[in-house]
Amino acid sequence: MKKFLYIAAMTLLLASCTEDFKDWADPQSNPQGEVVTFGTGSVASVDVIDFAQVPDSVEMVKVCDVNAPETNDETYAPQYTILINGQEFPLTADGKMNASDLELYVVQLFGQAPEVRELTAKVKCVMTNGTTATTIMSGEFPIKVIPDTPKISTAYYYVGESNGWTAFDTTYKLDNGGGDVYSNPVFTVVVPATGADNWFKIVPEEAMHAADADAFWKSEFIGYAVNGENEMSGSFVEGVNDVVAFAFKIPASIRADKYRLTFDMLNRTFEFEPIIELGTPDLWYLVGSCVGNGSWGNAADAVGTALVPMYPAPDDYSILTYVGYFPAGQGFKLIHTPGSWDQQWGMTNGVMVKNDGGSGNIEVAEDGYYQIVYDMEMDAVTITKYTGAVGTYSAIGMPGDYNDWMPAATLMNPMTSVVENHDWIKKDVTYSVDTDIKFAADGSWAVNWGATLFPVGVGVQDDPNIHVVAGNYDIIFNDITGAYYFIAK
Repeated sequence: MKKFLYIAAMTLLLASCTEDFKDWADPQSNPQGEVVTFGTGSVASVDVIDFAQVPDSVEMVKVCDVNAPETNDETYAPQYTILINGQEFPLTADGKMNASDLELYVVQLFGQAPEVRELTAKVKCVMTNGTTATTIMSGEFPIKVIPDTPKISTAYYYVGESNGWTAFDTTYKLDNGGGDVYSNPVFTVVVPATGADNWFKIVPEEAMHAADADAFWKSEFIGYAVNGENEMSGSFVEGVNDVVAFAFKIPASIRADKYRLTFDMLNRTFEFEPIIELGTPDLWYLVGSCVGNGSWGNAADAVGTALVPMYPAPDDYSILTYVGYFPAGQGFKLIHTPGSWDQQWGMTNGVMVKNDGGSGNIEVAEDGYYQIVYDMEMDAVTITKYTGAVGTYSAIGMPGDYNDWMPAATLMNPMTSVVENHDWIKKDVTYSVDTDIKFAADGSWAVNWGATLFPVGVGVQDDPNIHVVAGNYDIIFNDITGAYYFIAK
């Protein structure tokens, strides 16, 4: 049987600026075979590995320099792994390991802050000819790594239309719920809508310590990468104001009382959410062959002809209702925005589905009156038979102070012509001063509806007058339920 002779004192070079060379540890060997001399091998540490400087296309990153031990038997070849804090990873002969594995390990161990993290490593060298093998371990050496994660400030602030573009203003400070910003990197703030386009930027804490207003506006802000965008979600950039980072914009056409602004500072993404409070209902519309004029038109000017609005509940604007006549076998859908089919409710295999462009039309099984309820908080639509009393009318007027309480004056327009109509609209009505009105059927006071709520309510026979605040409105009314809504323009 052959005997092997091992050189136990192979030295391993650890070349950092301040560290001495270190030796391989005593080798662990397979006792079988003849003596093989490996010669002198060495390992040297490398500079700090900053993953921000490593291109995404690079799969392997150098963690050390390896000078392979020599052998007098060419059938033996070295195989390397690296033990980092005791965990073993594959290592190439030129000292490289998988970049993703290393960065992920550092993040899992220390968190995502882009700071220098020091690991303790050893190189494991296995000399083998496929039958016998010898394992040699190096001494310990450091690997220093900086994860490729963005710098996250301790605080951020809104500056824009909602605060008059006031420098150093802390009124609208973003909140991450407290704690480490890398553990809780999502920051949010709610700001009021202004009624106009809302242009704004996000200011990191560092800019709040600028020497003066001029220096403040030359600081690094968070904004769009391209000037003039108006996306409500996507990726943001951080850089010099109006050079790298340009103002965000929420168009005035997006109806809201407030906006919730959310920024994921780690993943560099944003989302802007309009908030509609009780004062501004968010409408959905019916459209179809048995609705309005039956044309399926969804243009913005089709409200009241092809599009029939649903009615907000007076005490909860997140609930919309509609009651009307539906013939069996004729289809319709619900849409959110006139002029767009992007947000819609349809039906597939008898089940209501949302935002499925391939869904079928909603249909009822038999002719009759039905109530549709859309609970927007639960995001659920239900359709049930309506069993209440139903009257039919040829005209609906809006008598009030402004027209000497004439029940046949200021007539509304019927919305539906293809089936029995129960919805009425009067567009562009202006009241220059506050006034009281009611709804009246067929030019008399025999059937009339009054209520105490404004702008949304449910009229009841002979109830008090509806007090209307001065303004310009589109007015909708349902004569089955008495539901009404004065839509401010």
